[in-house]
Amino acid sequence: MQGKSTVTQAASHLQLPSELCQIEDPQDVQLIMFASDKETRQVLDALDIQFPNAIKLGIVGAQTPFFNGREFTLLKDSWVYDSGVVGVAFGSCSDKASGLTSIAGVPKVVYGRLKPISGQYKILKCKGNVILELEQGDGAHSLIAALRKARVEHQGHDSDNRLFARVTCTQDQANNCEAGASESEKVFQITGGNPAKGGLALDTLCDLAPGQLIQFMMLSGSPTSQTATMAAMNSQVCFGADTSAEITCSGNNAQIFGGVSESGFSYGTPISNTNHSKSVFAGSTECAVPGSVVTLELK
Repeated sequence: MQGKSTVTQAASHLQLPSELCQIEDPQDVQLIMFASDKETRQVLDALDIQFPNAIKLGIVGAQTPFFNGREFTLLKDSWVYDSGVVGVAFGSCSDKASGLTSIAGVPKVVYGRLKPISGQYKILKCKGNVILELEQGDGAHSLIAALRKARVEHQGHDSDNRLFARVTCTQDQANNCEAGASESEKVFQITGGNPAKGGLALDTLCDLAPGQLIQFMMLSGSPTSQTATMAAMNSQVCFGADTSAEITCSGNNAQIFGGVSESGFSYGTPISNTNHSKSVFAGSTECAVPGSVVTLELK
């Protein structure tokens, strides 16, 4: 299976397991749940191409070298693997004409520990995952100004110096928001910047687009169990990216399938237009933002 190349990502040649390739009608697959190692990008791309109508939801396992000598420990039947992805695909008798699934809602992500340190700025120029120019100036200097202001207002800064960017899809960018209204925003860690050239790089292999909005953010407070508990109140599946978070049953739910991992989780919604599959708002996403939680309600 071969995908498309972009500025930030080469085409994928990954072959899915025969069990998935032999499914007679990929449109019947409505939900794929899995556990994985940290190298999931090519697998997610292959799943998006093969099963565009399916919701993808998985947790990235914690590393286990000091427990059993394996980098990761993934179980399938009686076999143990130290890398890869293991999971299960669910089919349904949904109405193919409408494209609606009958077994699950749409994954929803809450970023419980992030606080904004700037307003929203429109992206004017970008290339791949690099922001070149904002309406307030170049990306790097806009971030530096926002960070200085935040540290003055809070009399110092938190011990965790990681910085993040919330990217929002506006109404006039609707053609790039292929995941629908529930996926109109995503958060990525800021991984690099060049004050001399003004560029700012985000931790994604997908493409940004002019017209999208960006807001700089930083972590606030300590990890707590409140975010995961609140998010799980009306959901039956819940994954969290925080080792100190706890997912507990609440409300009318007697049972919840879920877990937390310092390595985060992966999620994806149905893709209505594969021509935009490399947009940050289309296809499956990896998320390891501390305090973030993804929930899914089963029908």
